[in-house]
Amino acid sequence: MRQGQTILVKTNATNGELQRAIEAAIPQATKQAATFADRYKGKNEWETCKKIFDYLKNNINYKADGANQQVRLPSGLMRTKQGDCKSYSVFTSAVLSNLGIPHKLVYASYDPKDPTPSHIYVMTDSGYIVDAVYGKFNAEKKATYKKYKPMNISYIAGVKPRRKIGRSCGYSGIGATEGAFEWASRNGINLSAGQKIAIGAQKVLPMAIGGRSIVRNLIQKNAGGFATSLNKLMVESRSQRPGQTSWDKMRSIELNWLNKGGNPNELYESIAEGASKTPTGAYFNKLMKMKAGGYSPNPAQWIAAAVSALFGKKYNEATGAISGEPASTTAVVVTTAPWWATTVAGIVTTLGVAYITQTASPAPGETPPITPGDNTGGGTAPRSSALLPILLIGGAAAAYFILKPGKK
Repeated sequence: MRQGQTILVKTNATNGELQRAIEAAIPQATKQAATFADRYKGKNEWETCKKIFDYLKNNINYKADGANQQVRLPSGLMRTKQGDCKSYSVFTSAVLSNLGIPHKLVYASYDPKDPTPSHIYVMTDSGYIVDAVYGKFNAEKKATYKKYKPMNISYIAGVKPRRKIGRSCGYSGIGATEGAFEWASRNGINLSAGQKIAIGAQKVLPMAIGGRSIVRNLIQKNAGGFATSLNKLMVESRSQRPGQTSWDKMRSIELNWLNKGGNPNELYESIAEGASKTPTGAYFNKLMKMKAGGYSPNPAQWIAAAVSALFGKKYNEATGAISGEPASTTAVVVTTAPWWATTVAGIVTTLGVAYITQTASPAPGETPPITPGDNTGGGTAPRSSALLPILLIGGAAAAYFILKPGKK
């Protein structure tokens, strides 16, 4: 089914259905690319492929599909600035077709026990590789199995017909988000056995699970322009190399998220979603600027700002409740505050003032931003006398849940 500039394959599409959708989209994509393909034409085939690779890497945000598998045509990819390897490959094939460069689709599997492809990219008949998801020009991740699809062949045989391509968080499809350790390997980060154990422990820690959820929701809501700031850094980092400011900042945020049990790919998805929304939460925006300027907001301020930005409601410090929300919601926000507030503060500090320049409209139930005497240059913010016991009680409950002995 076509929806404007996107082809919706179907929910939980099979391997064969996804392949056919990708290949069927290329003729239409080629017609669209006829109007702009020349801008990628280089002095030779190598330079042409490099121009296509650079455009995708530096301008398109990688965003994996969930259960609803989609193939974006070039117009959709260029408009939304996001897509996965399916859409990257359709775009690349369309441009190369217009420039008369013979090429093939490469379906790759990295599982030694399963030839079912989990990734797709493009290789010219001369051997030049265009895989912006892998991130290195004319290079590819070593695959266990590969299937080549010259564009004059309508179907690739040899792939199990009812298996889905790729897998991620219960979803499947070509371009599905890779695991955290796969992300690290693809980016040349060698994790020791000890590091993997520590990351794995953070991944399942209840405090960390709840905290990561809060952080991702704040980004997806674009609380205080959080996603806008991160997206600006992410886009700039793609045109830089290690040792340059934006690249180093983004890598620091990625590694911090990884070490806290998170998957950087999920962080990218949250940034892409949030960056499309208008910043809201003036209080949260103010706290971000204050933290970037060297002031440290206290937990009560972070909670009040997050509640107004996420729920459009006011946090009652005296009762420890969020008006109109169940006690369970309040418990998650408050109990995990030491985790998510620290994480948010760390990301904001890494971003720095230069990336937090936007403003945000007030959210419903917005708490007055800052009390008289508070400023971005320092000082001590007033702490709520009611909040401390709430945090202690919440922390004790979390600790009991995390540390309670299991049944023998």
